[in-house]
Amino acid sequence: MTTSRVWVLNYDAESELAGTKGAKPRGIAPPNWLGPEDRLLGDGPLEADTVDRDTVGVAWCPTPRALANLEASGVLRLPQSPGESVLRAANARETFADLHPLRDHGSLVASSMAEVRGAVARAAPARFSGRAPAWLLRRSLVAAGQGRWIAEGWSDELEYWVDRALGSGPLHVMPMVDIVEEFSGHAIVHEGGDVQLGVHTHQTVRGAAWASSEPRAHPVPELTSALDVIVSRLKAMGYFGPVGVDGFVWRDGGGAHHIAAGTDVNARYTMSMGAAFGDVPV
Repeated sequence: MTTSRVWVLNYDAESELAGTKGAKPRGIAPPNWLGPEDRLLGDGPLEADTVDRDTVGVAWCPTPRALANLEASGVLRLPQSPGESVLRAANARETFADLHPLRDHGSLVASSMAEVRGAVARAAPARFSGRAPAWLLRRSLVAAGQGRWIAEGWSDELEYWVDRALGSGPLHVMPMVDIVEEFSGHAIVHEGGDVQLGVHTHQTVRGAAWASSEPRAHPVPELTSALDVIVSRLKAMGYFGPVGVDGFVWRDGGGAHHIAAGTDVNARYTMSMGAAFGDVPV
């Protein structure tokens, strides 16, 4: 018996790229878009009779560790990778921070303790929900709702967290806002430069982590524009592979709605790709 595709679901790819020993995300089920013959590579090697020369290896993100795990399990057709340095830059929050839609509302990148202190000392925008204004701090390379701190002000605990977080890169500081709807756009950037686009998806997020996705009835023009710019920049960096770009509709303190497209860039597979493409390309 042969397996058509063998997947490494390395949800901790960002930690590997950051060179940290962050906790591996727990409780994340495999994507619902995996095929019936797809096989997941766990901690041990695959049985010899499940791999042959036609078996295709695929990684959530083709980091060196993911490629090594596939090779050690006897998979000959390894996924192509743009390289560790390109993957690191493509997934770092600061790479696209200049495009972040909340930059006019206080979003910025801080590279030192003094810069983070100054960013948090600012008055955060008022919120329609009545919740306390606050700043969201995120590590350079994070996923699945990890590596975050919500700050209403400075504290010894926050200083300790910031000191450790800066060891793996700058912090992205942005205002906490009241989100009405979350959405995403996806693309596959092929090594030759061709780009395959998926439909826009509506996302349900709980606790800052993905919960479900479905095709959106209408595309978001702002997301289309943001995705075009981001894909162009990724190609210029030498990146190829899957791309997911998130966005949301948010309500300000006065009740007005705003579209924020391009809030997160994920240069890897995402949970929403099944809704975006149907049959997810590899």
